[in-house]
Amino acid sequence: MRHADQLKLGAVTPIRIIPVLVAAAFGVVALERITDRPAAVPTPAIPQPAPARTAAPGGDASYDAAFEGYGSAIASARRRAAERPDEWLVQEQLARALLARGRLSGSYDDYAEAQAVLNRAFRNAPAGAGPHLAQATLHLLMHRLASAEQMLDAIDRYAVPPDRGEQAEIAGMRGDIAFYRGDYPAAWRLYGEADRLEPGSASFRRAIFNSKTGRTDLAAGQFESYRRSLSRPTRQLLANVELQRGILHLDTGRWAEALDHFRRADAIFPGWWLVEEHIAETTALLGDTNSAERMYRRVVERTRAPEFMDALAALLLARGAVDEADRLRTRSRALWEVRLRQFPEASYGHALDHCVAFGDLQCALRLARANHAARPYGEAGERLAELLTEAGEHAEARLVIDGVLQSHWRTPQLLATAAKVYEATGGAGAAEQFREQALRLNPRILD
Repeated sequence: MRHADQLKLGAVTPIRIIPVLVAAAFGVVALERITDRPAAVPTPAIPQPAPARTAAPGGDASYDAAFEGYGSAIASARRRAAERPDEWLVQEQLARALLARGRLSGSYDDYAEAQAVLNRAFRNAPAGAGPHLAQATLHLLMHRLASAEQMLDAIDRYAVPPDRGEQAEIAGMRGDIAFYRGDYPAAWRLYGEADRLEPGSASFRRAIFNSKTGRTDLAAGQFESYRRSLSRPTRQLLANVELQRGILHLDTGRWAEALDHFRRADAIFPGWWLVEEHIAETTALLGDTNSAERMYRRVVERTRAPEFMDALAALLLARGAVDEADRLRTRSRALWEVRLRQFPEASYGHALDHCVAFGDLQCALRLARANHAARPYGEAGERLAELLTEAGEHAEARLVIDGVLQSHWRTPQLLATAAKVYEATGGAGAAEQFREQALRLNPRILD
């Protein structure tokens, strides 16, 4: 499939306005330690931020300070890499610095450069060695599950095994791969293995896992326990815990409580665009669309991210500013086409919302199928089933949603989507039951 051709969109004005709820998962955002030796890079279980272990070079009093610190580290790493182009470990250090900044900023350009640097490192590495863990991290960030698994398999063949901390991170990453594949029992088992190797190392992942498998109260408690267990937390880590608490409330319709947590996160680690976007999103849900529009303008200015352009355009359309909204969506379309060429697997799940906004259901459905094929976990199944129902592909929609329902995945959105699918396929009684269950988990899910 030619990814650049997947966004062949017609009229710029969308047929329908998508909800302003924008998944802020276009890049896993985490500060990462930059050391003089290869080190495990934390990777989350789902597309949400992973905790940082140490502050960015230069400190992390704010997002801008952290970003500047990573910029300085990258500049130094580039100089060393230019002076020692044949040393793969030096190239890996540059790649890690680029990955760290990319995870903070969500920059696909940093990811692309990191990949180019890793390619050089592999060319210079002797047989049986190389930057496998850094490459596995990038593959996982970009949703290339099989490729990530191959890198981890290569580490298993090392003559000298990694230390227990890195072994724990590898087990956690294998758990993430299983999670994205929809194999939740395997994911939970691997998180347990990580905890056995390094106690507490998978607690954040376990909290995320529980938040998506119907145990939000347990997840909330685990986030708090995780925070209390940290001896030297960074500002971004503490802000991230507040962000995750807010997301739990957001997913269960408690918007005001969610906004409180997002504002606390912003106070702890000011300037983090991911927190600012969640504040804007929740502010819009609470009805203050003027303030949300101002916030989204700032986020778009800082990130140039197409999903936030689409969110801003939706707000503009809602108040009748069609021309400006069209210009924004034209800009975002061009950026989505670039992302689909650069990192298609990481872009499918978000670019499809852009297609929906343009009223191109077939474009959205193609991307939803590709997203589900790349990561057949609950969220991808929910979205695919919903679009299949809209397209009148009822038998396939029922097959997809039943597959998710038979798994451990349990979210209000799953149950609401199941209600739509069953209603469209003649299962009115089951549809009503799913609807009632969804409303118990999130009273606002059908708003």
